[in-house]
Amino acid sequence: MWLQLSSEMKKRYLLIGSLAFVHAFAKAQKQVDSVATKVNKTQIELVYNHYIQDGDNSAVTGGIGTEELTVYGPSLKFKKERGTKAWSANLGVDIISSASTDKIDFVPSSVSQHDIRYYGNGTFQKDFEDKNLSLIGGTGFSIESDYTSISAKLGVIKKDRNELRTYSAIFQYFNDDLRWGRFNNREPDERIELIYPVELRGIQWHDRFKRYSYNLKLGYEQVLNKRNVLGLFPELTIQNGLLSTPFHRIFFSDDTRAVENLPENRFKFGLGLKLNSFVGGGVILKNTINFYDDDFGITAFSVGNETVIKLDAIFSIMPTFRLYTQSGSKYFAPFQEHDPGTLYYASDFDLSKFNSYSIGLGFGYSPARLINKNILFNAVIFRYSYFNRSNGLTAHTLSLALQADFYKKKTGR
Repeated sequence: MWLQLSSEMKKRYLLIGSLAFVHAFAKAQKQVDSVATKVNKTQIELVYNHYIQDGDNSAVTGGIGTEELTVYGPSLKFKKERGTKAWSANLGVDIISSASTDKIDFVPSSVSQHDIRYYGNGTFQKDFEDKNLSLIGGTGFSIESDYTSISAKLGVIKKDRNELRTYSAIFQYFNDDLRWGRFNNREPDERIELIYPVELRGIQWHDRFKRYSYNLKLGYEQVLNKRNVLGLFPELTIQNGLLSTPFHRIFFSDDTRAVENLPENRFKFGLGLKLNSFVGGGVILKNTINFYDDDFGITAFSVGNETVIKLDAIFSIMPTFRLYTQSGSKYFAPFQEHDPGTLYYASDFDLSKFNSYSIGLGFGYSPARLINKNILFNAVIFRYSYFNRSNGLTAHTLSLALQADFYKKKTGR
């Protein structure tokens, strides 16, 4: 299930399939523009992600037990540009196989439980070229058996007259419902409700089933010179509601059990720094430094790099690495180490103290070739990433992305 992916790996999984590389399409773009001075462009991107995870600290069984999980994730990305307006959408399905899901009911089965997550989002952008201003709005959804989320966002991007400085502000709202039973062949009269571990049912452990998140991300980018761009991105998040996962067990030091219980409010602060540098010889460095802090007691720091090396006009390789470290939450303790009198408690190792690293390599084939006067074949990207966490959690991610642009002459005025 999607909730069982580590929070760190959710971010990695969602980002790794995107075409996060730099290629020069200028030559092919000029060919298209010579065919039609004014065109409408539609960009299509097909992505497949394959994610495999393993470890021995499942929160479903109180911080011990298998974390084995596999995600098969095809998706379709669509973007249409028409004059100063652009529409984009992303639709996808994640087929999730999780061995620990069976342990919610302690089902004696060697067959992993399967779940399906459907998701999508759409964005509209309007550019005001005379003011170097863009307005952005969008909405999205995600649904699976134990989780439903709807979201909305509003944003503004402003460049200075010389387009050397860019300011941005994007606000996002998430409304999450953590009740179980939307799929799984439930009976018509069976209610959608929070699901607890089988031996802990019959008690209402939580009186809320909604989670609300409010996120504000600000951005400032400065072109330092022809080779370097510096960016600064502070981010604030406020969460309210059911922040616990109701099917996570807790084993106290006296061997009694309970359901994970966390405060109903959480404040997060993040600060990102990036420096993109063109060092010459077809090499581009994308460097990032990130800081994170929240009132659960977690402080985190990461550094990362994605390098794009153009071997020639068509082929590129993209090595990546990321180092991450975080302190543990004051609400976390391992299996059977919580005091029975504790008010808040979790044995989810996402909240523990750990270090992690990820390394990866990508290959890009970017002919930017006109198939005909209306279709531009942009790129094929293959990526692999390996992730390792100090508590033994490991993961492998494979992704394949295909991208093409479709052009159409503007008619009329």
